Amino acid sequence: MNKHTKKWGSALLAAGILAGVAAVPVSYIQAASIKQQQAATQQPGITIQWNGKTLPAKGVQVNGSTMIPVAALRDSLGIPVSYDAKATTYTVGSGYNKLYIMASSSDAYVNVNGINTRSMDAKIAGKLYIPMSLLKDYLGIDAQWNAAQKTVTLSKSQLNPITIASQTLPASSNAKVSYKVKYPQISGSQLNPEAEQAINHVLKKHAEGILAAGKKMVAEGEATTERPYDFENDFAIAYNKDGILSVIMQDYSYMGGAHGMTVRKGYTFSLADGKLLQLSDVLKANPNYKKFLNADLKKKIDALQAGEGFGKFKELAADQNFYVTNSGVTIVFDLYDYAPYAYGIPEFTYSFGQLLPQGGKPFAGQI
Repeated sequence: MNKHTKKWGSALLAAGILAGVAAVPVSYIQAASIKQQQAATQQPGITIQWNGKTLPAKGVQVNGSTMIPVAALRDSLGIPVSYDAKATTYTVGSGYNKLYIMASSSDAYVNVNGINTRSMDAKIAGKLYIPMSLLKDYLGIDAQWNAAQKTVTLSKSQLNPITIASQTLPASSNAKVSYKVKYPQISGSQLNPEAEQAINHVLKKHAEGILAAGKKMVAEGEATTERPYDFENDFAIAYNKDGILSVIMQDYSYMGGAHGMTVRKGYTFSLADGKLLQLSDVLKANPNYKKFLNADLKKKIDALQAGEGFGKFKELAADQNFYVTNSGVTIVFDLYDYAPYAYGIPEFTYSFGQLLPQGGKPFAGQI
């Protein structure tokens, strides 16, 4: 995790946070956010079921979000959980998507393979919890919420029968510049060879563009050993079901200034033919989706700007940047488009229920 982009916050708690019992230091209990503790304890415990079995662990609801204890993922679901004392970070999951969690006395910070989105808020109330949506979107776990019974039912997702491997582009680093550029490549016996080739070409070409741009900046710049340049990226698989694959590619460049620049790009493919899908392909069941999104995004962005003097949102771009998760569609804009750098990458998630008519299915005609 790069020192310029992965700002985790203050010191991590002792590893006893996962146990959620006497192992949690008293000093932590006293220092933890009173607001967070009250938000969790005022809500009845959430029953968790896994493969039809009720687990001893309970979830909580915080600000309307159903939170699952990380210890339950480890002990009952068999999801790997480890702690790196040197990096002061928990790792949850394995394979191409891993959650990295750092928790202070009152906050917990989560990313997937170094990628932070605005739906990744862990919580602390004597235990470490993560949102149910993270399980659905990145850890291959389906989750059904029954509000009447206050029960969440978990099961393994039926993922596409493909293999996803991380590849790294060869590049020479030195004391003045560092390159760490990777990209996903897919394979599978059930894949159409032409579709597989088309998808892999797009993803590799993205990575090659990062490397080429980095080398050009190095040639034109004045990198020093005191302020070395840095070009790297991360990726996460956001959706891998129903013959659809959605990938988040996040690129980072640092050239000796006050801070680096981060760019997030979504790619959504049909595995049947390798087609790179546009937002209109995902939301084909609603011919009026643009009208709704343009109006809602304008309200959200106007409120976000609060008179900061950035550009005004008018309408979605013809090739609008987005990615898909089980939670819905996330619309992505660039740094500085509509907000100051400190805000981060502006992105807005809409559920399919918001975007499609009742009974309407995403990816109509694509699957």
